[in-house]
Amino acid sequence: MSFLSKSTAKPGSSGLKFKRMMDPISIPALVFVLVLVAYGSFSTSSFLNGFNISNVLVQVTPLLLIALGQSFAVGTGGLDLSVGSTASLTAVVAATLFVPLGAPLALLVAIGAALLVGLINGLLVASGLEAFLVTLASMAVVQGIALLIQPVPGGEVPKAYAKLAGLWGNIPVALPFVLAVVVLAALLLRKTSLGTNILSVGGDVHVARLVGIRVERTLVQAYVLSAFFAGLAGLFLAARTRTGDPTIGASFTLDSLAAVVVGGTLLTGGRITMAGTVLGSLALGLLPNVMNLSGVSTFFQTTAKGLILLIAILLPVLISRSIARRRRAQEGNMLRSRIPTGKEEDAARSGPMISV
Repeated sequence: MSFLSKSTAKPGSSGLKFKRMMDPISIPALVFVLVLVAYGSFSTSSFLNGFNISNVLVQVTPLLLIALGQSFAVGTGGLDLSVGSTASLTAVVAATLFVPLGAPLALLVAIGAALLVGLINGLLVASGLEAFLVTLASMAVVQGIALLIQPVPGGEVPKAYAKLAGLWGNIPVALPFVLAVVVLAALLLRKTSLGTNILSVGGDVHVARLVGIRVERTLVQAYVLSAFFAGLAGLFLAARTRTGDPTIGASFTLDSLAAVVVGGTLLTGGRITMAGTVLGSLALGLLPNVMNLSGVSTFFQTTAKGLILLIAILLPVLISRSIARRRRAQEGNMLRSRIPTGKEEDAARSGPMISV
C-alpha cells in the first residue's frame, strides 16, 4: 500500500496521521536519511551549507524522477531496466531538436519517444514475455538509437531552458516542479483505479483477473508511466548538462531499483510506497555527498556504499516479513477464538435450555 493508504484508526488519531504520511516499511529509509544527515552535520561544517544542500537536491532530482516511474513497474511484479537508456534518448532527442523545431515541439517529441519505449515494453510484457528480458533488450536497443542520433554529447540547449536545472538563490528552480511530480505519482497510486489495479496485479495476477481487472492494459499503463517519468528525468539532465549525452542515464537503472527497494517497495510486487521511494532516492544522493565531504577515500567508497545499501535493503524486507507473520498470527488467534469448546458444542447439541 502507499503512504496515502486508508487506515482503520479513528479520525484525528496519531495512527491515522502516521499511516497517511508513511508506510511503516519505509521507516528504515527514513532512519537511513536521518543518520546520514546527522553524520554529515557532525563530520563537517560544510554539509549544512545552503549551497551543498541545493547541490544534493539537484543531483538527486533525475534519480528521484526515474525511481518514481520504476515504482509502478516494480509494483506489478516486474521491473524496467530500460529507464536509464530512455532518459538518455529523451535528452538526446530534445537537445538535437531544440534549434530546428523550437523548445515546445522538441520537448513534446522527446517525451513522445519515451512514451513509445514504454508502450513497446508494456505490450511485450503484457503478451507474456518476462519483464527482465524485455526491458534488458529494449535497454540495448534504445541505447543504440541514442548513440546513432548523437555518437558523442552534442546538440544545443537554450539558455532559458537550462535555467530549469539552476538555482534561485539557494533553492533549486526545479524544486516546485519535482514536488508536483511526486504528488502526481502519489495521487496516481492512491486516488485512481490504475494504482489499485497495479497493486492488485502485483499482489496476485490470477486474483486480479478473477475480480475483473484488465491485467494486460494495466501492465501497459505501468510501463508507459515508468518511461514517462524517465523521460522527465532525461529532459532535466539535458537542462543540467546543456547538451544531449547519449550515455548520461546509464547509471540510473540500477540506482533507481536500489532507491525503490531501499524505500520499501517490494520487488515481488503488490506493495508500493512513494514516500519510501523519495526517501530512498534522497539517501542514495546523500551517501556519496557525505562520504566525499568526510574525506572517505574513493577506493573505499564503492565498498562502503555497497555494504550500507545491502543493510538498508535487507531491513525493509525483514520488517515486511515481521508484519506478515504478525498479521498471520492475529488471524490465527481470531480463528481459534471462534472455534467452540467441548462444553459449547455439547450445549449447542442439547438445544436451548428453557426454565419454567
